[in-house]
Amino acid sequence: MNTKKAKISLCMIVKDEERYLPACLESVRTFVHEIIIVDTGSKDRTVKIAKKYGAKVFHIPWEDDFSKARNVSLEKATGDWILHLDADEQFEQEDKAKILSLVQSGTAEGYLFQVINYNFESTGDVCVFPSLRLWRNKPEYRFTGALHEQISLSIIEHTTADSLSSTPIRIHHYGYAEAVMKEKRKTERNIKIAESEVKKHPGNGFYHYNLGTEYLRLNRYQEATQQFQLAWEHSRGVQEVWVASLFKNYTNALLVMRKFPEAIHLLNKGIQLFPDFADLTYLKAVCYFELGQYHQAANLFQQCLMLGASPTPQYPSNKALSNEKAHYALALSYGKMNRIDEAVHHFQQAYLCNRNFTESLHQLFPLLCKKDSVEQAKAKLHELVQPTRIEEYILLAKIFMTWYQYPAAKHYFLEAERVEPNNQQIFYFAGICSLREGNYAQAVYWFKRLDKASPNYDVAQLFLYYCYTAMDQQEAAFHLLSGIEKNESFLRALAKVYLEEAALLLQEGLFYHPDSSIISSKQLHQIREVMSLA
Repeated sequence: MNTKKAKISLCMIVKDEERYLPACLESVRTFVHEIIIVDTGSKDRTVKIAKKYGAKVFHIPWEDDFSKARNVSLEKATGDWILHLDADEQFEQEDKAKILSLVQSGTAEGYLFQVINYNFESTGDVCVFPSLRLWRNKPEYRFTGALHEQISLSIIEHTTADSLSSTPIRIHHYGYAEAVMKEKRKTERNIKIAESEVKKHPGNGFYHYNLGTEYLRLNRYQEATQQFQLAWEHSRGVQEVWVASLFKNYTNALLVMRKFPEAIHLLNKGIQLFPDFADLTYLKAVCYFELGQYHQAANLFQQCLMLGASPTPQYPSNKALSNEKAHYALALSYGKMNRIDEAVHHFQQAYLCNRNFTESLHQLFPLLCKKDSVEQAKAKLHELVQPTRIEEYILLAKIFMTWYQYPAAKHYFLEAERVEPNNQQIFYFAGICSLREGNYAQAVYWFKRLDKASPNYDVAQLFLYYCYTAMDQQEAAFHLLSGIEKNESFLRALAKVYLEEAALLLQEGLFYHPDSSIISSKQLHQIREVMSLA
């Protein structure tokens, strides 16, 4: 019986990763036995941080080839197993025992982990994809491909496809969030490498797929579809792990180009190959929805909910598409068919699945008003949200503002103010709410509470002017206006903003209303002079 304790080598390549590297290494330091870092030219504190964690650091020039750099790290590793991470990734601490069990008693040659890719931070929407991150340290196992490099092909070539096993072990990946993508200019770098790879290997479907994906990121949809078509023609079918993603990305390009019948034809082929890939079913439903075939769309969105998210997905799955977004899209479909009760149910479920997905509440409120009285609709929305946090109070207030329920909106702004008394956002929106309601004195109260440092302060000065004119406080109005007029560029920007607001006020009948006219004929000339700067 072999009682030798297996050792793990963490192998990484890095460049200017001081922002993420500490958290990455902190997440694995308690169970890896050595850290191998290949640096390709960092100019920040990356190397210093790596050495602080005891890493063995090797320096090589960057040659636009990820596999070449990664294979250098493998050559330096002395452990029994290789663990592969990028600097913008973090290991899930709760899974530590699972990985130690695998390296001690696992029978596979390599293990796929579930990489949680945070693309949409504001909604909590994530994409989960399986990725080979742990494998036995053998000299014949090496990376291939200059971009989106893979080691699985090498392992399968020397063993079989069955030698790789999927696990629920998680890695959190932050680097492809939009802000970081822009910061690091990853797409521009990737395009250069991908185009070079296609020229060198025109018959390799994976390289065409990579180039198509980069074109898609840059909104070059026609070029993306051309590369995706070539990728499919040169692929070996389902045995290549990237093919499922190919169908998803290819379809996304077609959807943007509004080629819905062509997309459906492609998806029929993809769903036949990958019947449990919920994302493809969702995209097919979207096509039918856009074609106005709401019954077919609803049936497919229901299928997405039934498919659900697999505990260990085999595909790059956006979990929201078989969860809150499927509920939301299903609600929209039922709404189009005037099946109000079902639409209400699924808007509610969309929010309950993900409370950051608040768009469902904005759609829900008018439907509740169709079913019940406005007061009952407000009560049901309150019961659903059960607000306790300031964000929830403001959310409800904004929904009620959107649907012209100003007294209710002000109630929730006041509740929010009790939680956070000096929140500038509350002052601004409460002022707008009072202005739209025609309560100018109250609007003045809110707008005057804004600090000069508030991002809404400048716009509020224009609103204050119109409140003063509405109350016939000419001296205060002209004093305020004279101060604004000293900054012409500022006034140009504000006037444009105000024109949009004025259009809404006109629509709501607050201008020239018999009982509450904001602008009198005497004041109109003065205001036109201000607006002429826009």
